[in-house]
Amino acid sequence: MGKTLRNLSRSRLLLAFVCLCIFGMMLLCNHLTDLVADDYRYCFSYADGARIRSVRQILPSMAAHRQSMNGRVVPHFLVQLFLLLPKGIFDGINSLFFVLLVWLIHRLAVGKGLANPVLAALVFFSFWAFQPDFGQVFLWLTGSVNYLWFGALGVLWLLPLVRSFRDDTEPSAALRVWYVLFSFPAGAYSENGTVALAAVWFALALLDWIFFRRRPARWKILALVLLLAGFAYMMTAPAETVNKSAEMSLPVLFSNFLETGRMYLRFWPLLLAFALLYALALRRGVELKVRLLALVLLFGSLAGQFVLSFALYCAGRSMHIALVLLLAADAVLLARLYDLPGRNALILASCVAVVCMARCFAVGLADIRDTHYLLRYNEELIAECAANGERVVQLPRPYPRTRFSAMAGLGYLNVEDPNDWANEYMAKYYGIDGIIAY
Repeated sequence: MGKTLRNLSRSRLLLAFVCLCIFGMMLLCNHLTDLVADDYRYCFSYADGARIRSVRQILPSMAAHRQSMNGRVVPHFLVQLFLLLPKGIFDGINSLFFVLLVWLIHRLAVGKGLANPVLAALVFFSFWAFQPDFGQVFLWLTGSVNYLWFGALGVLWLLPLVRSFRDDTEPSAALRVWYVLFSFPAGAYSENGTVALAAVWFALALLDWIFFRRRPARWKILALVLLLAGFAYMMTAPAETVNKSAEMSLPVLFSNFLETGRMYLRFWPLLLAFALLYALALRRGVELKVRLLALVLLFGSLAGQFVLSFALYCAGRSMHIALVLLLAADAVLLARLYDLPGRNALILASCVAVVCMARCFAVGLADIRDTHYLLRYNEELIAECAANGERVVQLPRPYPRTRFSAMAGLGYLNVEDPNDWANEYMAKYYGIDGIIAY
């Protein structure tokens, strides 16, 4: 039994099967997710309000976006680009990004050339169980490009740093060039996400110096400079200070700090798991570098969360990078403990956790499916009314049952104000004059 568990936990074939299953499940969920809320808004240019029908229109739209919305022009350029394409293309690419995120966390934890399908499955279902706004982060087109994609790209940015610190391996010259160039768009992608990445960089550099007397290599310094340059480009957008920053007074900041901390405690099972795994790692004599890396990733998670104290508000989807790095911290410890005595009990406990969390998938899929049918009904109703010459359409406003639907917590339609932006842009998208929701 023990040997079978060990073999299964190291099988590359089983890891490939797990990744294929994850892709299939997420592709189904993406297929059942419709355009909602901001998706309709991003179909139109911020420059002149015209429908985006070519890539050339996106650049002036993003220039205006910096003035009126925020400085995240990198992800929102991609949003407007994918809204030009058939939805099925986005569904496939978005599903691949989810698989990439799970695989990268797995890769960061287990190291190059190794496989641990149990860990990959545990990471997958942990996202289902603990992401507060699952549908907004992983299925909603606008949200996925902003949050899911940055999570994957952020871990990808950290991977060379982690391998250099833990495994003493350096990327090739060509990869170092690409890595440095990649740092600017990574820095311009997400406000709190970039802070989390920079926090990990500084913590790793500091620990490298304190414990091993190693200074940061030139490629690491250049990567950090370009990451911060991208961050500066994003944060100097006029709209950032107007629309995104909280009031800079001590009572407000303290209140925001407490609120972000309260929201972070939603991850208490993962924090408890970290404490138990770290204590076990100390007892089993896990290498210092592995333990330090886990602490650094936890520090990055906290930095990405508590910097939201300076934001105007903290939404569940904004906590995505904090969840990603917290899961990575747990995974780093768990992957190493899988190789030490007592591994069989740990593998078995992980399998039980996967089975318990798998219930979230069944519940979420049912709500995603039901919401999809309700939204499709509304689309058919709009088409029927428009064919009959009606310019103002009355629609029922569906309400999802769970956080797994992309529509949960979003302004799909306003039942109180038919002139609300959500109603306005949805009507504009379908070529009618207005929508009254009830």
